[in-house]
Amino acid sequence: DEMHSPILAKRVYELKETQKGVELMCHEMEKIYSEGMESGEKRGELKKAKETALSMAEEGMDVKMIARLVKVSEKDVQKWIDETLCVTK
Repeated sequence: DEMHSPILAKRVYELKETQKGVELMCHEMEKIYSEGMESGEKRGELKKAKETALSMAEEGMDVKMIARLVKVSEKDVQKWIDETLCVTK
């Protein structure tokens, strides 16, 4: 009732009040939720890879071998090591 744009008001009505609109919104929300869950899983995997890589580096393992074993780039492994050294200084 308070919308100033008739086009926007019509679209909101379609999305909220029609069966097709409700189904579309449900589908989109499920997609957003799934993408968020997948993103969180990837962050968790990367965090674990970083922890493992840093442990290996502390044991004196070569950056190239660490990268191969944790399946990330040598550049990323070196960056993690350098960041950790900066923090501990």
